[in-house]
Amino acid sequence: RRIAFSSNRDGDSEIYVMNADGSDQTRLTDNEDGDGSPSWSPDGRRIAFHSDRDDDDYGIYVMNADGSGQTRLTDNEAGGGVPSWSPDGRRIAFQSTRDGDFEIYVMNADGSGVTKLTDNDTGDHWPHWSPDGRSIVFHSNRDDPDPDDDVGIRNIYIMNADGSGQTRLTDDQAFSCCAKWSPGSR
Repeated sequence: RRIAFSSNRDGDSEIYVMNADGSDQTRLTDNEDGDGSPSWSPDGRRIAFHSDRDDDDYGIYVMNADGSGQTRLTDNEAGGGVPSWSPDGRRIAFQSTRDGDFEIYVMNADGSGVTKLTDNDTGDHWPHWSPDGRSIVFHSNRDDPDPDDDVGIRNIYIMNADGSGQTRLTDDQAFSCCAKWSPGSR
């Protein structure tokens, strides 16, 4: 019924919600820094998002669906971005450079218990949970012969929710990214 999105219509990136027909567009965040990548909790009561409002490094935040109660969950200088709620609402997957390059992490929905799931010298990005919560899909440039280029080669990977069983799904010499699960599938 509701759609969360980010927009810079008011000068910088903020989080908004609207009805599925585009009506009742409401701004939820209001600060001078960038807020983005909103992700609904499964019960629709909260929204996780990333922001650089506190220290110019993106961190993961959560707020109530009406914009109240905005709370930072990550406390590392490298913060994190692109949060994704687990289907049971207990965990949030995200990307972070806290170990020097982008890796996929998971934490409890209150910000505790941060666990690193991927570990390589390149970049792993955009985690998204499977509907059953057993797997996470993401994209990586670990197969790019020049992983430091700005665009380069990105492939889609899947892993178990504990980080094991990392498997490449695409074998493109192109930029493949931002995979999302369809509802009701593995």
